[in-house]
Amino acid sequence: MDTVIGLYGETIEVPCNNGAPKPKDLFMTKWKYDDGDLLTQLKDQDASVIATDKYKDRVSMAENSSLLIAAATLKDEKTFTCMVVAGADISEYPVKLLIHKAPTGVEITALATELEIGKPTQLGQCSTSDANPAASITWFKNKKPLVADGKGIIISSKVKVDEVTGLTTTSSILQYTAEKGDTAALFTCGALNTLSSPVSFTVTYPTERISLHVISKGPLMEGANVTLKCKADGNPPPTSFNFHILASSQ
Repeated sequence: MDTVIGLYGETIEVPCNNGAPKPKDLFMTKWKYDDGDLLTQLKDQDASVIATDKYKDRVSMAENSSLLIAAATLKDEKTFTCMVVAGADISEYPVKLLIHKAPTGVEITALATELEIGKPTQLGQCSTSDANPAASITWFKNKKPLVADGKGIIISSKVKVDEVTGLTTTSSILQYTAEKGDTAALFTCGALNTLSSPVSFTVTYPTERISLHVISKGPLMEGANVTLKCKADGNPPPTSFNFHILASSQ
């Protein structure tokens, strides 16, 4: 059985006999599906719509005998059959129709206010809607995919189906344990070819390294003035420093 993939909301062309030329002794072409007949066309005549259901105003037949379905929805995902009567032969060509729809957009919500080094934090929730089949969400850090490892990177996803349209909404939550190198990192999430806007976070960590520098224009001499400069890491950076003179042992 052939399969045709059409786009949601568009007019879909379902070929008869995989688009093969019409037989010379063609008498009639008919399109049908499980719930009834749709169209029929006798040789050298216009096609007639015989559907009385939801397809009555949505189907037509192309010059090459393809079935045209307007404004496709997920309810059109079914098997349509082209029946060809030529001479004494009756042939049927079933075609399975699938409807695809790309997600409408991707966004990150429920953002963390800051990330603390070594502390697992829910970074945010990425969501995308109105898709079929359900979208698969990928998280990125500096444009590189993040892979869940069950420790520093935990990703949980869920899919919700709209009861009316049948389209899906996918949401994904990223729990992330930050490192020092993440201070300027940009996080995004994507579904198919759609990317969210990048977001960055303040990564906090305590002061771990302190260094003291002597600033002098020349050799150090007893009684001369010198400048001492203290430097320390940490984020946010230290706002004040205390200098202490160690007591001399002599």
